[in-house]
Amino acid sequence: MAKALGKGLDIFFPQKYEESLFQKALACDENGEYIEAFHLYMCVAKMMGKLRSKALNNAAVILAEKGFLKRAKELLQTAFSEDPENPDVRENLRLLQEGDDE
Repeated sequence: MAKALGKGLDIFFPQKYEESLFQKALACDENGEYIEAFHLYMCVAKMMGKLRSKALNNAAVILAEKGFLKRAKELLQTAFSEDPENPDVRENLRLLQEGDDE
């Protein structure tokens, strides 16, 4: 049986693949599948594309909600250094830093 046209071509279209992975991560996150969502967000982050800071932010939120505050803060600091204009990253980082002061 011949391979269907288009299968495996995602490596030639990284932006489309990045967006697809990010959307899948969001769906998992919304469905409470946090381990899968975290894994997919980190895969998106490793792609070093336009969704990297959003993926790092979302992964950090999952970690923070599960009590891994130090690692969450590290991810947010990386996201902030790459995209300081992202309001979600700024706010989440501020909240975690406030928690350090308490």
